[in-house]
Amino acid sequence: MKVEEKKNDGPPLSSQPYPWLVICPLRKKPQTFFSISEDRSYKRSIHEFCNAIIRASAQEWLVLEDFDSTDCYLWNPISNDKIQLPPFPNNDKLLCLLSAPPNDPRCRVLFLIHETTPDGDDDDNENTDDNTDNKNSNDDTDPDDDDTDTNDDDIDNEDSDDGANDDEYADDEDTNDDTDLDDDNTDSNDDDIDNDNPDDDVVANNDNDDENTPPSALYLCKPGYDQEFHKQDLKSIIGVDLFLGWTVFKGDFYVLTWQTPHILLRLDVDDSSGTISATPMTNQPPYDHFTELLDMPYSRSYLFQSSSHDDEKEVELLYVHILLYGRTHVDVYKITVFRFDFVKAVWEEVKSIGETAIFLDNSYGGTTCCTRGTHIKKESIYFTEGRYLYSFNLETLSISVSLPCPEISVKNPRSYWLKLMATLDESLTHNFK
Repeated sequence: MKVEEKKNDGPPLSSQPYPWLVICPLRKKPQTFFSISEDRSYKRSIHEFCNAIIRASAQEWLVLEDFDSTDCYLWNPISNDKIQLPPFPNNDKLLCLLSAPPNDPRCRVLFLIHETTPDGDDDDNENTDDNTDNKNSNDDTDPDDDDTDTNDDDIDNEDSDDGANDDEYADDEDTNDDTDLDDDNTDSNDDDIDNDNPDDDVVANNDNDDENTPPSALYLCKPGYDQEFHKQDLKSIIGVDLFLGWTVFKGDFYVLTWQTPHILLRLDVDDSSGTISATPMTNQPPYDHFTELLDMPYSRSYLFQSSSHDDEKEVELLYVHILLYGRTHVDVYKITVFRFDFVKAVWEEVKSIGETAIFLDNSYGGTTCCTRGTHIKKESIYFTEGRYLYSFNLETLSISVSLPCPEISVKNPRSYWLKLMATLDESLTHNFK
């Protein structure tokens, strides 16, 4: 694998039909853009990425959350346009969806948020919060704390090793070169698997129903129009405080819940009042939960819209279910893909995805691309764990693991699958340090 260092006269990052794997190891450090097809990485330092989390995206627009202020805003890396979102209370932001770009009348931002302790009660707990499971590092304004070494959805991370990685490129040849899933470094990542994503608290992959879990609420706004968020209790909309996944499909929000008979719900927004209601789409689950999960201690669910590869193929609502086992719940037992048939109102298992690759992100969503004309293998499902990139072949049922950026020593860098809708060329140097 080749690595190209950032140079002032270096070639621009170009648009491509498949997503870049963007790895952000530490705050205020260069980002690594890894091309799956080229098996090559490029180092760039995009100012907006150095101190922010990418929460969601729609076409060329991104929803970013500033580390220091925890303010959120929309940003276009092509035009450098920015739209500030209304302020948030002091709560944990878990997940986010952007339904469409701001020039689309369907554009809305939807946050899933934990209702945490009010500001007035912080003094009583300021000395006891440091190691609690439910404190999100997003509220910490220290630019050198542990959350810089984790993925963007790190809610319950307790990995004390991350703080030791302030030197981005520390000498650790064994760590960087070793992709053995049973080594100590991977185990450190595995310990974070239950913690670096919001599934423990909201996404029901762990089926966690802790009475002490803070209540969840949805915060909705229309960027550029609403002066404040419209807040609504999640349970009042879908009937429970947990769900398997959520996504945007053709401009509408969808939620996949545990509760029957309403398994798949469309979230309908009343723009005049800002209220959300749920419309059931099917009462059939995509899989037989009780038989398949009988011996599997851990599973993951991903809900997302496919990309339109060509004119004759319509976008689809896809659901990917991963069964995991092993001491640290990282060994893949089975990966199953489903598509939703809106006419029959049923989930259908997809035995083959053909000349398609699926990319699963750390917020339990994903995207797809056509593999024709690329070096990406067809029938492939890609996902990351810590510094490692996994590829599962749906046809051969085989899995491979690689280390796309060995020089990054941080165990849990923030990583994203990001499609560039245009080339970031020299005319946009104001976005680069």
